[in-house]
Amino acid sequence: MSAVAAPSPLRNTPFVRADAWTLRLVAFCALALFGEIQWAGIVRPGATGDLLGLFVVAIVAGLVVAAALEIVARPRRIAAIAGVVLVALLLVLAVSGVPTWYLRPDRWDTLTVNLVNAVGTLPALRMPYRGTDPWVRAVLISGGGLLLLLAACLALAPRPRTFAAATCLAVLYVVAIVEHRPEHPYAGGAVFALLLGAMLWGDHLHGREAPAAVALGVVAVVASTILAPHLDSTKPWVDYEAIAESLQAGKSTTFSWNHSYAPLDWPRDGVELARVRSRGDLYMKTVNLEDFDGREWVQATGVLPDDDDTQIAPGHAGWTQIIHVEVKGLKSLPFVGAGTTLSIDHSSKHPIEATPGTWKSDDKPLKRGDGYDATVYYPNPGPVEMHGAGVRYPAYVYRQLGIKLPATPGYDDVRVQFAPYESGTSSVARGRYGFFQIDVDRALAASPYAREYRLAQQLADASIDPYDLVRKVIARVQRGARYTEQPPPPGRLAPLDAFLFRDHAGYCQHFAGATALLLRMAGVPTRVVGGFSPGSRDGGDHILRDLDAHSWIEVYFPHIGWVTFDPTPADSPARSQQTDTLAVKSASPTSKGSVSSSGDRTSDPTAGGTAATADGGGTDWTGLLAVAVVVLALVAGGVVLSIRRRRRLERTGDAELEELRLALVRSGRRTAPDLTLHKVERLLAGSDGALGYVSALRVARYGAGGPAPTPRQRRALRRELAAGLGLRGRLRALWALPPQSAEVLDALRPRRRRFYT
Repeated sequence: MSAVAAPSPLRNTPFVRADAWTLRLVAFCALALFGEIQWAGIVRPGATGDLLGLFVVAIVAGLVVAAALEIVARPRRIAAIAGVVLVALLLVLAVSGVPTWYLRPDRWDTLTVNLVNAVGTLPALRMPYRGTDPWVRAVLISGGGLLLLLAACLALAPRPRTFAAATCLAVLYVVAIVEHRPEHPYAGGAVFALLLGAMLWGDHLHGREAPAAVALGVVAVVASTILAPHLDSTKPWVDYEAIAESLQAGKSTTFSWNHSYAPLDWPRDGVELARVRSRGDLYMKTVNLEDFDGREWVQATGVLPDDDDTQIAPGHAGWTQIIHVEVKGLKSLPFVGAGTTLSIDHSSKHPIEATPGTWKSDDKPLKRGDGYDATVYYPNPGPVEMHGAGVRYPAYVYRQLGIKLPATPGYDDVRVQFAPYESGTSSVARGRYGFFQIDVDRALAASPYAREYRLAQQLADASIDPYDLVRKVIARVQRGARYTEQPPPPGRLAPLDAFLFRDHAGYCQHFAGATALLLRMAGVPTRVVGGFSPGSRDGGDHILRDLDAHSWIEVYFPHIGWVTFDPTPADSPARSQQTDTLAVKSASPTSKGSVSSSGDRTSDPTAGGTAATADGGGTDWTGLLAVAVVVLALVAGGVVLSIRRRRRLERTGDAELEELRLALVRSGRRTAPDLTLHKVERLLAGSDGALGYVSALRVARYGAGGPAPTPRQRRALRRELAAGLGLRGRLRALWALPPQSAEVLDALRPRRRRFYT
């Protein structure tokens, strides 16, 4: 029998509740977009554009995962899902701001370390995050992307987990509004509640129950919006910030920078304290130890912070630069700078000048997640420039020529102001209450530093200029001295006197303190500095660890400014230096007298193994990732449409017949209730392939059974549907009769060649 009685299998069967899936998809997208808008405010400036990109990635990945779940073979299904998830995760990181250089498989170890370090800083951060650490910002943004990705995979699955997906979106919204208070929290909560209800129950409402349910939901939301402000308290029910502080990953390290010269007995574990991006290797300063109190070098008191600190050398624009500092495991009121810090910008804490050239926070200390830019003047002159600098010192550096003497019989609370080098003036000693009638030579001879004063005068007489004097003093301090963490007790001697003339053993505090003392006595403005040596490199960043805390000196040269010298021997263990109770790192002065890391080991045990820069060679993955997104979108759209079409057709009981009817309708052929397969054969009689397709369907349904239409017959039918309609017709035919996987495999199968003679 070749005809189909009306009503036939080709009758105009309605679609099977595609509106429920569409409603769920629309509700999910609306709730996801609303949640991500809130999440974008978790950083400052906001990241709405990034979150929109993550939304696209999540939707596409969810559709592709849903398609992969339809694969029958389990190994292929698992492999497909794993591949999609991996690509989606990489896209989430790329859109979140992670440099694509780190997304290369050979860089995943460094990527993991940076992400873990950034995650470890999150509990101690204040939200919204205003810092500039790119890794912390990327982790915060990608957190929203991961929630979107998980929600999309759950909501768009063939068997959707709507409640679980809604939970993910609720977390996305709630965490965001907890971390940063929105401008209109109650209105936002009302919108969230309505969207959440639409996603959870919108596709279950039918007929008359829908208006009643919507009205009830609106009344409940409005009532809650009116009641909520009265329940809002000035004090939090749960102090989540205090809880976050207690859960902070890792321990913050606090430094006391004043000298003590005590033995070192603290454990050193290489904790990362900060990251600095700068031009060249800079010694990173936190404080100036300008006062010698008769025993130790300590931070100055009574110095006006807005006093002048340095001259800016003309013609050396490169000596001024902007460095970027990201605080990790350091907890510190002083800002980390270099040389003379001129200004602090884009800081998450409010900076004020501590002493000329240094800055501190006026409120709470810097800690994990804080970041800022510092404009610093860091001169790096050569020997010729320093030899020719002269001795015309500005008046504001004279305070760097004084020391306090310890109390001795007949001399109590005496402060000596030494005459500048080759100035022709005399040194002055002042006692308590401003008494000036004190003989400088006698006061120094009666002090524990008589030998230091005689040595300083001898070295000054043997020098031709201040730079030559600096070199001779450093050479004398280092002569015969050895580095040790356990210097002998000074006994009745002053610590620096015992170091110079008896023990010749100490660490960076001894070397820097003794050098500064001799130079001041010789009339050269000098100060001791506390901070960090340059540290190890990671791409373009310098990593400062607790191993790198250090003490060195700065010497003033007219028309140049403060120049860094490190008198600690270069062959001392880099991890065994300390300032006060903390380990420090050393380096020796170069022949130029400026900073040099020659002979100074990095705090990285690989000693430069991670020094590759992020912009050095390699493949540009940005374009590849963009192509991957486009390909994923196209594949997802095609696969999902094909699967949904097939599932809808299978519900009718006659999938092939219903598909043929839809193909005719979508290609512009008019159908009627009495259309039979026999009439379709006559309609398509002009094409043998298309005719074969319909004939195969008729025989399989009404005959004795037979094979299904072949891929070639299916392609022939598609060509017939597009015949005479140009490009538009071919596109319409593809939509009317989408290609099946069997067709693709058949087209790729190699054909057997035939040779003719």
